[in-house]
Amino acid sequence: MTASFDPQWWEQHYREHAPHDHGSPSPQLVAEVTGLPAGTALDAGCGRGADAVWLARQGWQVTAVDVSPTAVGDAEALAGDLGSRIEWVVADLTTWQPPQRYDLVVSQYVHPTVPFGAFVARLAEAVAPGGTLLVVGHDHADGHSAAHAPRPASITPDAVTGALPAEAWDVAVAESRTRAAGHGSHRTTIEDLVVKARRRPLA
Repeated sequence: MTASFDPQWWEQHYREHAPHDHGSPSPQLVAEVTGLPAGTALDAGCGRGADAVWLARQGWQVTAVDVSPTAVGDAEALAGDLGSRIEWVVADLTTWQPPQRYDLVVSQYVHPTVPFGAFVARLAEAVAPGGTLLVVGHDHADGHSAAHAPRPASITPDAVTGALPAEAWDVAVAESRTRAAGHGSHRTTIEDLVVKARRRPLA
C-alpha cells in the first residue's frame, strides 16, 4: 500500500494541473469499445470526463466515478448537454459499492491504494453477465513510466488476468500497445497494457 495516490494526492493533482487534451478520449477505449452494443457503462476513475463523454455520445448510459471533486467538476462542465446520460459520482473506488452491474466497466490509468489484483476483482464484480471489462494501465515494462512514476503506477498482465477466474471470463485482449503522449512539442512514446475480457453469460 502506498500513500502516493491517496484521495488528497489526486485532488491536489487536478487542482495544480490544467487540462491539455481538449477532451480527447483514450485511443485504447475507442479501439476496444467501438462496435459494442451500447448499454450501461461504469467509467471507474473518470478523471476530467473525456472517456465518459465519448461513451455517452456513442449511446451509453454512463456512471462516472472519480475520487477528486475537482476532476468531477471539470468533467461535468465538459459534458454540457450530455450530462443527462452521465451520472457523476465523487467516491473512492477502493470502498465505493456500485449500485448495479454494468454492461461495460472501464478503468484506465487508475492507481489504487490496494493491490491491483484486488482492485481488478472489485471491478469485475461490477460487470454484468455477458458484459465487458476493459482495463488499461502503464505497462510495467515501459521505461518511460518506470522512470517517471512510482512502481504502483504500472501494472503487469498477470495483475489483471489473474483476478479473472477462467471459468467465468474469456480474455479477448491482453497486450502492450504503443501510444504517443504529451502536448505541444513535448511528445513521448508510452507503452500501455490493455486487457479486455468478457464475463460469460449465465448458463
